[in-house]
Amino acid sequence: METKLLRPQVTYHVETLEEFEERYSGFGKETYENIKKYIPEIFDSLVFYKCIDCQLEDSYAEYKNDRFPFCIQLDPLIEVIVLWNKSKHIEIGYWSKNEYLDTINFIKSEFLQ
Repeated sequence: METKLLRPQVTYHVETLEEFEERYSGFGKETYENIKKYIPEIFDSLVFYKCIDCQLEDSYAEYKNDRFPFCIQLDPLIEVIVLWNKSKHIEIGYWSKNEYLDTINFIKSEFLQ
């Protein structure tokens, strides 16, 4: 069973991690690298996206998993990392002492349980 967490009315283009790294230099740019380092078991199931018809500078990733699907949005303009699934949502921003640690901890404690 696949859960559609990205907005269906928006067009997304799948991109590789390398394409993301080439085009994105904004807030949260090391999020995926930190996921690979601290939660490697989920990294290979992340699918990366670029929005085609909105927020072109943002990055999206979807954890494709029947049991614990969730999404990530990196927004460089308002400097937030957005995490959500069907029932939970959080925005982690520049106000965080360590946005990467907060992101990893939220994923582990709220999405993978």
